[in-house]
Amino acid sequence: MSTDEAPSPEQTPGSGRGSSGKLALAFVAVAALAATAGGVVTNSIGGGDDAASAGTGSGGGDQATTVANVQVAGEHRGYDEVHQGGDEDLENVLVSTDWLADRLDEGDLAEQGIVLIDVSEELPTSELTPYSEAHIPQAQYVNWSTEFTQPNTREFISQDEFTELAQSLGIDDGDTVVLYGDSNNWFAAYAAWVFKLYGAEDVRLLDGGLHKWEVYDERELTEEVPDVAEGTWEAQPQNLDIRALQPEVLEVAEENVDGESATTLVDIRSADEHDGAIGVDPEIFEGESTSIWGHIPGSVNVSWGTIVDEETGQFLPADEIRAIYEDAGVDLDSPIITYCRIGERASHTWFALSQILGADTQVYDGSWTEWGNSVGVPVANNTDQRAGLWGSGGS
Repeated sequence: MSTDEAPSPEQTPGSGRGSSGKLALAFVAVAALAATAGGVVTNSIGGGDDAASAGTGSGGGDQATTVANVQVAGEHRGYDEVHQGGDEDLENVLVSTDWLADRLDEGDLAEQGIVLIDVSEELPTSELTPYSEAHIPQAQYVNWSTEFTQPNTREFISQDEFTELAQSLGIDDGDTVVLYGDSNNWFAAYAAWVFKLYGAEDVRLLDGGLHKWEVYDERELTEEVPDVAEGTWEAQPQNLDIRALQPEVLEVAEENVDGESATTLVDIRSADEHDGAIGVDPEIFEGESTSIWGHIPGSVNVSWGTIVDEETGQFLPADEIRAIYEDAGVDLDSPIITYCRIGERASHTWFALSQILGADTQVYDGSWTEWGNSVGVPVANNTDQRAGLWGSGGS
């Protein structure tokens, strides 16, 4: 659909789960705020609770809404194609290093219908070997930051571009895509979510990722880069039922301010990030920050690391993961939206909730980088102070 054919915001279908199969253009709101002649009605929230503190100006005037003219093409296909039965058989979504080693011993992965992809972040501080130096045999490499997104916009590449990328990796119809990476599979999980976003049928993670293979198991790596034939698989439009954009999250946040939303927001960042004591974890994201610190009102804080075995990097058993979320108040039978800083850690939690437990879950990939830099969106801060680059917290 061209932009000339795009419906107006009033005509655009919502992300309701009953609109399966309809092509939609979702409009991304950068900020929504009501302005009067005398001032701006803000949605900023302070203090340890989630009660709104809004300033109203005097005088008359028209209301104004600040909205970015950004459109995301996709359709609502529901969750049937997303869930792969991981809640019935974990191997449907999560494979062990033994599983992979056995198939490497059998020979060519392509002949077995398997495509192995390394999606490591490769930070200088990582103790793991960069792909360019050595990697798991028969693995290919995808750079998450340059190959999944468009330059300068942070929006994902188009459906046709994703098809081209997937085919360059040799992915055919019916293939099993196995992803792994460093940092306990943060960006491998992000890649899994992106592949499912574009309709890939069979996407699995290597449990424990590169750390489990290289450090814990001490298995072999190779310098050989596989030469693959071009694949045949074609991407579908984005499935907007597994991606939450800011207007949808804003609606949930405002419902939480007024009472309680039927959708659970799960903030997977550290407790200090959630509380607003810091903008980002300085040990991981030094030098990065946002204008405002805190969390989206009503969100439940379950740090991503609580569901990971610290020694192996593997996911905890499914029943333990379920108990962690239920104890935190997450209703696994109701809609869930996960968020973090830019979406990668949120995708790790999405994988646990959606693919392992079978819950209907979306990723808000704009996450705190978008929310904490937006004007007028509601923010809760548990430190009783205005924190962030525009507050007393500094950088």
